[in-house]
Amino acid sequence: MTPAAKEDEYLRAIEEAFVRRRGAAMLLSPRDWALMQEWKELGVPLRLVLQAIDNIFDSFERRAPAGRRINSLSYCRQEVVALHDLYRILHATEAGRPGPKEEAGVAAARHLGRLSRRVRASMGAASEAKRDDLVSCLARVAAELKRLRREIKEGAADPRRLEDRLREMDGDLLTAAERSLSPDDLAALRQGADRALGPAGDRMTPAARERTRGMALGALVRHAAGLPRLTLFD
Repeated sequence: MTPAAKEDEYLRAIEEAFVRRRGAAMLLSPRDWALMQEWKELGVPLRLVLQAIDNIFDSFERRAPAGRRINSLSYCRQEVVALHDLYRILHATEAGRPGPKEEAGVAAARHLGRLSRRVRASMGAASEAKRDDLVSCLARVAAELKRLRREIKEGAADPRRLEDRLREMDGDLLTAAERSLSPDDLAALRQGADRALGPAGDRMTPAARERTRGMALGALVRHAAGLPRLTLFD
């Protein structure tokens, strides 16, 4: 693939992700295209931009009045910057390049603070929906995030080891969310996961198909329960 083709693919993937999450077609503005080009030139990994878009829309959908939409990619700018800063700091530290562990800790603690706020927002929504088991799990996760954040700020924990712990908690939340859904709702989501595979599922190995189906189901459950994704980098 030529450099120009890679650049086009990068920009197109961001455009498609933004429009898909917005839920209504729109033309991106010249300012939005310039912002995507800026991220490309700064070397922001595509997966971080896509994660930032999902993070922003997940948060917006939980609190925005019905009918409101995000109308500019610039709404996601700060989230992209925050994830990229954390990414660069942690990777520099892992590679032994200048970038003190304290700096990585500050960035990680800041991100944990954002995750904590999203978990508390989800806990409020789950409480209103009377999903008591999910509320309990969210409360435990909120307490654990608070503890991890405190330990990292005090230098008592290595921020590079955070991802494994976050993934464990994320799995616990998904399990609790599944249990909180009615049998009919869960069956509908499983059918949706099967549809998401489409014809491509027939060409996968059984293991790959089950793994992909599980990821699709997890995304649907997460959306239905209003859960944030607990991760540093998706």
